[in-house]
Amino acid sequence: MCPAGMTEEERTDYALFELNKLLKYVVYPEDVACIYMVPVMGEGGYVVPSRKFVQSVREICDKHGILLIFDEIQCGYGRTGKMWASQNFDVVPDIMTVGKAIADGLPMSAVISTPEIMDKWSVGTHGTTFGGNPCISDVRGIGLMVAIEFSHEDGTPAPDIWAKVKKGFLERHMLTLNCGVNGNGMRFATPLNVKKEEIDEGLSAFRACSCNTIWSQP
Repeated sequence: MCPAGMTEEERTDYALFELNKLLKYVVYPEDVACIYMVPVMGEGGYVVPSRKFVQSVREICDKHGILLIFDEIQCGYGRTGKMWASQNFDVVPDIMTVGKAIADGLPMSAVISTPEIMDKWSVGTHGTTFGGNPCISDVRGIGLMVAIEFSHEDGTPAPDIWAKVKKGFLERHMLTLNCGVNGNGMRFATPLNVKKEEIDEGLSAFRACSCNTIWSQP
């Protein structure tokens, strides 16, 4: 937050000073994966940043090798006079998220980026919490513990689907944890010393078991 009473230019310089100070004294730039920003903030009161600020953030990201991500879910699709709000600042982000207007009210969203970035995604690593899955009705967690719940299309708990997923894990010599009062939940609780290879193996098994079960439903 900038101190009250500043002009736009003073706010811009203050915000950039604080960002550069953060990258110099608080976090190492090489440890920062991305800077995520909304080009025109909607929920905060339709706040429009200065061109200098947005362009300077782009320069800071380029200097340190940090990805710049623009959230165009609210401000995109012509709402600022141009197709994308970023075009008003003559800035091209590395990644852009869009939604809402993309499907005229239907639950749909998209991530737009360059082939160099998108080709780094492996199959199954990009998903959503409530992405229209026909059998997974809830995803929740805290820290390293995550749980999901399986349900039928009518919303009723589906311990039968969970049982089939569990059977698929057992066939792969993996033990699973049950949770939930309805016996339809699956819990993931990884140790602090878990290896990436172990996580990848578990996720691969989950994709195989859950997909085989879901798409085999009548």
